[in-house]
Amino acid sequence: MKDVQPGFVSFFNTPDYRLVLGLGNTGFGFQKRFGFRIDMRNQNSYYYESDFRQGEIDGFTTLDAQVSYKFTATRSILKLGATNLTNKYYQTGFGNPQIGGIYYLSFGYNVF
Repeated sequence: MKDVQPGFVSFFNTPDYRLVLGLGNTGFGFQKRFGFRIDMRNQNSYYYESDFRQGEIDGFTTLDAQVSYKFTATRSILKLGATNLTNKYYQTGFGNPQIGGIYYLSFGYNVF
């Protein structure tokens, strides 16, 4: 940044690194009806600043996973999954809620 006034506070509040590693397959097994996806998300700690509060936000690592099954006759898919499978609570900013696991079951009709 150029020509920054003294006392300017950016409030960018972003970590230096975020990493997502994933592996998935959308068609294997009997008639290629099964699928899966697994992702590991990592974020390092960073200094958080706002009018509300300043301080270090801890880094975190979470694991997301999903399995699926295709019903070819109805062109439908059933998915069972989790975001933050281990339910490890983490925070992305002061004053923000802590985020735990989210688990879901979904059914899509006429999707392929």
